[in-house]
Parts: sequence; C-alpha cells; structure tokens
Amino acid sequence: MISRSAEKISSAWIASLIISELTATGSVGQLAALNNTAGYLLLTDADILTGAKQNRVVNRSVLLAPSSKTVIEVSCVERLRWHYRSTSFNTPGTVADPGLRSRKADTFSRMRPGHKAGFRDTQAEVWDHVSQHLECEGVHSSTESYEELLQFRMQKADLVLPECNPAEGCNGLAVILDGKVISADIFGNEESYKYYFPMLRDAAFTLSRPGAEKDQYDIHEAYFKALSAIDDFNDAARHPEEGHPGAGTLHMVETQQLVGFSLMHGEEMIHNALFARQDIETRLF
Repeated sequence: MISRSAEKISSAWIASLIISELTATGSVGQLAALNNTAGYLLLTDADILTGAKQNRVVNRSVLLAPSSKTVIEVSCVERLRWHYRSTSFNTPGTVADPGLRSRKADTFSRMRPGHKAGFRDTQAEVWDHVSQHLECEGVHSSTESYEELLQFRMQKADLVLPECNPAEGCNGLAVILDGKVISADIFGNEESYKYYFPMLRDAAFTLSRPGAEKDQYDIHEAYFKALSAIDDFNDAARHPEEGHPGAGTLHMVETQQLVGFSLMHGEEMIHNALFARQDIETRLF
C-alpha cells in the first residue's frame, strides 16, 4: 500500500494545488502553496513553476501537508520579467537540468569554512547558470527565461533522443555523463518515480552531445557506478535543516565529491537527491 505521505500529485493537481505569489506585490524568493487535498503532496527541487510575476524553480524538495498553506522557497529563472501573466503558477511539463539543481544544492554546503548559504547565494548561482546556457545555446530570450531554453533544447533533442522507459519495480534513476554519475533521484514509492521519470529523463538527455564519438557505455559498469554513488550518499554525514518549510524533515548530505539532500516524513523516505560537485572552472554540465 502506498503511504499518503509519499503520494505524488497526479495530473489533476492543478485543481487541487494552487501556487501563487506570496503577496500582491510579490516576493522573489518565496511563494504560497495551498494544498486543497486530503493527502500529502510533493514538490521537488527540479520543479519549474511558470506564470504569475516571473517563473521560478523550487529550491529544495518540500512535502505539503493536507489542507495546508505553505510558504515555499524558490529562485527566479526569468530575471527580466516582473509583471503578472497569470494569477497563479502552472508546470510546463519540463524540469530543471542536473547542472542547475547541483548549483542550487551546492550553495547550502557546510564544508566551506565560514560559509552560510542565503537566498542571494542561491539566486546568483541560478541566474548565472541560466545566462550561461542561454548564451551557449544561442537562445535569445527577452526576459532571460529558463523555460525558453528548455523548450529550445527539447525541440533540438526530439530528433535524437533514444527510447527510454521506466522499469517496473524501480523507484529511482541516475544520470551518467562521460563516465561520471552527475545526479541520482530516489523516490519513496514507484508512483512518484513514474511521474517524474519522463521529465528527469528528458532533462538528462538534453545534456547529451549528438554526434560525439563515444564508445557504448557498459550497462553493468554504469549500474555499479550508480550504486557506488548512492552508497557514498547514504554513508555521508547529514545536517538537519531547521525551519525547512512543509511537513517532514530535510537533511543536507555532502562529501568532497557530492552534495544533495534527503527529505523524510517520520521514518519514511520521500525524496533523496544527490549531485556530483561541479568544477567551477569548467562547469561540465
């Protein structure tokens, strides 16, 4: 039986979950999420929210309690717009790429001496990522919209993406680029996994470089690398985040090689996400 605390919002969530600006004038780093259902709803750090005064991305995964209003933490992914297009937010059917998610997570690192993450740190990293990738892809956006970048990438990728479907009985997926595990997502149940799988898969595929001369990667070696990264994540120290919004608890997880978080509700795992630390000089993804 699926625990309601891990139940992922279905295609009907738009009518049951209303996400809007926190106030009429708006607050860049915060939104209001109203859960009108009798169950728990999950928003992940990969979720893009479009509309209202400007598009946002959820900073870290959050579990919304039944019949509740939660102030969620977000970052702007559309720097040059600050006017209403709609009263509330929708989801575009795409999610943030592993690189953007990694850069957000890394701003919460506790391994840097004297470093304390704040909204400005996270927002600066997000804007830098969007700006760099718009320029790299040659996409002109009058509002520096990450959504427009994702649309361009998906249109370009449609011609080359291989078929890839979620396996039965699974609840997680890992992304390997150039022989390195760059991200992995593990969900509390198979339903959540199946909901997010196509969007996380497509976000990963947009990082591929069609035509690159690469040998076929051995599936068994890839599986071993993914399990090894997950083991390192599970063995790493955890730092509880006080004041994290929503239900449950969130712990940041990090080593010298990776950073991520674990969202729990009681003893139940809701969403674990890990990311390889990026080389600041090269920004490989």
